[in-house]
Amino acid sequence: MARVINNLLTRGLSGAVGGLVFRQVQEQTIVSAAPNKTAAPASPRQQAHRRRFFEAQCYATGQMQDPAAKALYATGIDARRTSARVVAIADFMNPPAVVAADLAGYHGRPGDIISAWATDDFAVTALTVRLVSAAGVLLEEGPATLLPDGSWRYTLGQPHPASAGTQVHLTAFDRPGNAGSRTYLL
Repeated sequence: MARVINNLLTRGLSGAVGGLVFRQVQEQTIVSAAPNKTAAPASPRQQAHRRRFFEAQCYATGQMQDPAAKALYATGIDARRTSARVVAIADFMNPPAVVAADLAGYHGRPGDIISAWATDDFAVTALTVRLVSAAGVLLEEGPATLLPDGSWRYTLGQPHPASAGTQVHLTAFDRPGNAGSRTYLL
């Protein structure tokens, strides 16, 4: 791929010429090699990725029709993501991730605090906490609260034993509804 600069012959040109493809991106002419056509069918993984990308395009189209959502995604424009639509597609394609948790304040008593940190390429909109006993019984579940420093805090509401083998499931969500989770064992 190459950018054409100050060439009067190719300025504004788009389409295929021989083995080259010309396209216009933000008032720049981009030249690249023509794609190779293959007779081999797409693998199931390729088909799944194409389907997910199509869903991302549909999501971005819907978001661009809402002025508030478009303005929100416009805040994510940078050198790589050059439009609100591209930011929305990237947000759809990349799920959030729970990166860390602080379980030192958890002792199984009401008012105990579980802190967590999650990241996403655009924004994490929610984080849920599930506590499951070693026997697989759900002890407690609920949403965490976003703090000004970007961390999430969950305050226990009911007493339950903080025994070995208790699992803390943290799930982060982003604007398109993608989920990323992580489980910690006490």
